[in-house]
Amino acid sequence: MQLTITARIQARWGHRVDGLIHSHAWTVEATVEGPADADIVMPADDLEALLRAEVEPWAGHYLTDTDIGPWKSFLPLVWDREPTVEEIVRRLWNSIEPKVHGLVEVALTESSEFDRSRTVRLRREVSLIPS
Repeated sequence: MQLTITARIQARWGHRVDGLIHSHAWTVEATVEGPADADIVMPADDLEALLRAEVEPWAGHYLTDTDIGPWKSFLPLVWDREPTVEEIVRRLWNSIEPKVHGLVEVALTESSEFDRSRTVRLRREVSLIPS
């Protein structure tokens, strides 16, 4: 048995995917796991602050693999790969995982002001065979 905590923050930035620049309200979350008898798995405020620190540099930017200059009020932030939601989640995981003992999942929900949203989750594989 394990105890988990999931922290979520809201943020806004843009990204350029398939040649289309657009922005979203995003929900960024991380789940940390610890022993069932732990008093605290990880302080929620610390986990939220870490998530905010990771995405704060993206505010006011659109993530892109090709700099095409400013878009609306957003400036480009150039990556070496197209910033799909899957790629953004991988980068978040790679950045957060060394800092958070017990990290088991990072998720990103791409919400829109329309009638839809998507969530991409990256989870640590858990072995079902006891060691």
